[in-house]
Amino acid sequence: MRNVITCCLLASGFVLLLPAPARAQEADPQGEPGPARPPPPPALEPTKLPETRHVDIGAGVALVQRVADGQTTPDFVRYPAALGVSLSARVDVWRYLRASLYVVRASTATDLAPGALGLPGNPAAVTITNYSFGLRLHPMLPLGPRARVWATLGAGWGRLEASRFDVEFEKDRFYQVRERQFSFVEFPMGLGFSIDIVKNWLALEFEATAAAHAAERGTARENGQIIVDGTRRVILPFPEISVTFVETIGLALIL
Repeated sequence: MRNVITCCLLASGFVLLLPAPARAQEADPQGEPGPARPPPPPALEPTKLPETRHVDIGAGVALVQRVADGQTTPDFVRYPAALGVSLSARVDVWRYLRASLYVVRASTATDLAPGALGLPGNPAAVTITNYSFGLRLHPMLPLGPRARVWATLGAGWGRLEASRFDVEFEKDRFYQVRERQFSFVEFPMGLGFSIDIVKNWLALEFEATAAAHAAERGTARENGQIIVDGTRRVILPFPEISVTFVETIGLALIL
């Protein structure tokens, strides 16, 4: 028993005499510092996202001139120039190509010459209202970050309406001609220009187009009849439209 106790005491003393293990990764607070910390990574430069235009919603004033085809006699019916409104919504198909939906409406009153439409007497003023809508494609060329020009090619459908009007065939004696209308297909072509007033928010636009016409159909393009003082009379058709010129100026909201 004494030998066992003696061995345990000798083993304990041997362990106490062993040196303490060094802490490899702990720096001595009063000695040399540990390995230097690596430098921080360089600051990342902010990436500038490309500026894109998705949809432009435009509204403006339109000057519409529909040129009548045919005769040049004094009693020939002419369609006067009229101020109206223009609405459009454009979307980018590609960087250099845009597509748009358009609506143009204009109305004005005009005096018909005596004998117009083959009517006996002196016609009063008649209101001519016309509108059209359709789809246009715009090959586009940017002129910097704020300005751009484009060409216009498209197709649309329209309608021209003539209101009722009175005709004086004798002093203080009148008869009335009912309203008439006709529809048509148009093919506009033209040029446009826009510049951003507030970059990427608001643009000033100008566009001029000329449109050929086809498929004009309706009561205004056919002979009509009316009874004047007990006699049946023929009302001649309104002339067809050979070409339409539209100039618009307005603002577009960039979305």
